Amino acid sequence: MEEENIEDWESLFAEEFAKADRQNQYRERGKLGGRPKLAAPKSERLALRFTVQEMKKLKERADKKKLKLTDYSRIILLEKEIPDYEKNILLTEYATNFRRISNYMKREIFTPEERSGLLREIEEVIKGIKTHIKW
Repeated sequence: MEEENIEDWESLFAEEFAKADRQNQYRERGKLGGRPKLAAPKSERLALRFTVQEMKKLKERADKKKLKLTDYSRIILLEKEIPDYEKNILLTEYATNFRRISNYMKREIFTPEERSGLLREIEEVIKGIKTHIKW
């Protein structure tokens, strides 16, 4: 009978220790998943007032560029380059197609010299495409 009580106590202690370990893991690592923390979080605020017409115009321009109004405003105010959504999608598709071609080239159809030369050129093209994509 005492052995059963000891086992019960041991199991209770084990559960409590496991629960405490889980809580400590959350404290150490923070919440798992979700959006990653920004290196420089946005803490400053700017309040502007617009007329109804000005606000409509801003919303239309942001929608045309497929951006949120706040992102569009930030890009305009900080004089950054506005990303071209359609161009980026097209360049991403090109990069995917070149990657598929390079995977096809890795098969045993070509000689090793031809294969290595073509793969090198394809990888250079993919890197060039990625440098032109601006999100």
